[in-house]
Amino acid sequence: MKRQNVRTRGAHRVYFTYLLVGAAVFDALESEAETAEKRGWRPRARVKTSKPERRELPGARAGRAQAQAAQAGVQWKFAGSFYFAITVIPP
Repeated sequence: MKRQNVRTRGAHRVYFTYLLVGAAVFDALESEAETAEKRGWRPRARVKTSKPERRELPGARAGRAQAQAAQAGVQWKFAGSFYFAITVIPP
């Protein structure tokens, strides 16, 4: 095998390992915080959705977006953290 190919494969392995470690760190740091934040949103989301008003209030879209995000579940599991590491952490 050529020396350049060995270096390239080594660089790919180092980068992939770096991404895995970064994803594990983000998962460890953000998962608990997101779960705690989601617990705080649950009572408010229930109160907002139980009101029978139909008109569009200022900030209602933001409230709906937050409620949808709260219903979606925890995003900082390992898969979400890995995606974040791939898209944000530069090589």
